[in-house]
Amino acid sequence: MKKNLYYRSIYGRSNILKGTILIFFYTFSSYPRLLLEVFIRKNFGERYFSFISAITITIFLSIWPFISAGITHMLSFGGYGRTFDFGDVFQHYFTWYLFLLAFMYKSMERNEEIKRLPSVFDFARFSLSTGERHPRILAFKWKGKSLDVRQVETLVEPGLFFFIGLFLMLIGQRVGTLLVISSIFYSLSYMAAYMIGDHFVMNKIDEMICNEEMVSSFVEGREPSETRGFSFYGRKPTDPETRRKLADAFTEDFEETVLAK
Repeated sequence: MKKNLYYRSIYGRSNILKGTILIFFYTFSSYPRLLLEVFIRKNFGERYFSFISAITITIFLSIWPFISAGITHMLSFGGYGRTFDFGDVFQHYFTWYLFLLAFMYKSMERNEEIKRLPSVFDFARFSLSTGERHPRILAFKWKGKSLDVRQVETLVEPGLFFFIGLFLMLIGQRVGTLLVISSIFYSLSYMAAYMIGDHFVMNKIDEMICNEEMVSSFVEGREPSETRGFSFYGRKPTDPETRRKLADAFTEDFEETVLAK
């Protein structure tokens, strides 16, 4: 496909706010997604799943209850918090540590699966694969209707942990808050991924339409209703032949990198 210079100059604008939000969720969703995905997916890509990351987040979350209790204890001197109570920590964080044990166990399982998968260097496996979804989750139906993969990844998978987290929060277990926050990041990060994918495809389609309708719009001066909605913005030479020659200069061949075989 030819690269259309006019399209990329006029229509290739970016939404800074939307881009910032997408970058935010991509940057900070790695650990929240990791906490949940090990339970409901398997056979991750070698570069997608990191056992080191799983160990890191487990260590951090293991000491977090004491950090939180310490902050509360310090605030108690100013009359804003409570004094440190180990029994209180155990009461609210017992299921927290049970979750971390289960998380590490599942992480070790996922790590062993990766070792048994075909080598990515033989082009047998996508190294950034997000894994295989649980068949029971894929079989979930809403009002008798099956859901597509997009709905499963953005609603069903995070929704499962969201409602489990809400229940645990209601019975005073801090791990519930962790699950709710992680599920929200999980959902929004996949929404962002699908949005980026949608816009990538639409950009390619629009550029193809721009290439195909450039002569009709720029040279022949047809209305958008006749050019599938495409419009040319800018002054044009009066001579049709000059416009035609100029239209040829709006595109250039797109060079792709070819892998050596």
